Amino acid sequence: MVIEIMRYIYDGKILEGRIISRPNRFLAEVDLDGQLVLCHVKNTGRMRELMVKGAKCYIREVNNPNRKTKYDVISLVHKGILVNIDSQIPNRVIADAFENSQIRGWENPDSLRREVSVGKSRLDMLVEKDGQKLFVEVKGVDLMKADFQATFPDAPTTRGTKHLRELEDLVKKGNQAMVIFCLHREDAKDFRPNFKMDPEFFKTFYEVLQAGVQARAYTCKVGRDYIELDKEIKILSKEEAKSELDQ
Repeated sequence: MVIEIMRYIYDGKILEGRIISRPNRFLAEVDLDGQLVLCHVKNTGRMRELMVKGAKCYIREVNNPNRKTKYDVISLVHKGILVNIDSQIPNRVIADAFENSQIRGWENPDSLRREVSVGKSRLDMLVEKDGQKLFVEVKGVDLMKADFQATFPDAPTTRGTKHLRELEDLVKKGNQAMVIFCLHREDAKDFRPNFKMDPEFFKTFYEVLQAGVQARAYTCKVGRDYIELDKEIKILSKEEAKSELDQ
């Protein structure tokens, strides 16, 4: 079977700039050819190692007269690697991957629905194949430790822990469930939950795996105007992750 790699391409003009500052979670000041422009940041994460003064970035011009900002920051260069920071894009990338048979074990699905209500919240998608239902929650990842070790979250996330428990409940009711970590960069070699940042998420993650929730991690190739799914990478076992903590 030949798998077609789907590439999400941003429309609009893409321009190169340099980060000056980040006044708040939603805004960045960017040097664009000597002119200071205010840009929308499509990611409320901390990104302290990415959003630094002088970092090369790519911004997209948005032709919307109703917006206060004329540009979106879509990617940053970190240690020579281009990192997408658009928090809305991982769901799009993973949905396209399911529909184009790039997710192992779920090739040629019968249907896919986005934004599915479960209890009092929503999960990112529901995939159906041969009578089986797979509920999916996608987490975008941009934080990298030393030695190409990807990790999540970069800030405490009670919402993320809640989603894991919801996936666990769905498994107990006879469904299948999966959390997918979509890395906005291509240089990661493996993935582990971030114990130092959120011990509860770390603990819950391995507990729900024991209960039958599946987990995957994928890197993405990123260009100045595109992002596409690249490859599946290893998720460390609890024992491997614990041994890292002891070092």
